[in-house]
Amino acid sequence: MLKLRSKQIVLPIAALLLVAGSVFAQQPGMHEQGPGREGMHGCRMSKHKRMMPDLTEEQQEKIKALRVKHMEALKPLRNELGEKKARLRTLTTSDKVNMSEINKVIEDIGRMKTEMMKLKEQHRQEVRRLLTDEQRVMFDAHQPMHDGPRHESMH
Repeated sequence: MLKLRSKQIVLPIAALLLVAGSVFAQQPGMHEQGPGREGMHGCRMSKHKRMMPDLTEEQQEKIKALRVKHMEALKPLRNELGEKKARLRTLTTSDKVNMSEINKVIEDIGRMKTEMMKLKEQHRQEVRRLLTDEQRVMFDAHQPMHDGPRHESMH
């Protein structure tokens, strides 16, 4: 009787998990290519084109070139920032805490973040210069209210 009862419980649960897994697998994820998602080959509709579908081919190419230049400029800063954050984690979790060293690393992180923000704004202004007045209004209206380190590569 107990063996039959456990099958009555396990089978519906297994069926539910199978259906749930199937539904979840059909939803677009980060690994799939969909509107605005980057696929394996870097094919995606740019953020700029989605919010301003009237960009000319020339504008799109220039924005793409600016984005590549911007990403190249940010790469060493991002790498160094990651190293500094790891160093800070090591310093703050050691048995003998050295506050002067911790403060120095925190100041370094602040300088890097400031430099990254300056590069981002420089890039943003370069993109804005390529736009018509109407496009510029749309571009400015779609700027995120809160920009953090994860948003630097979007422009």
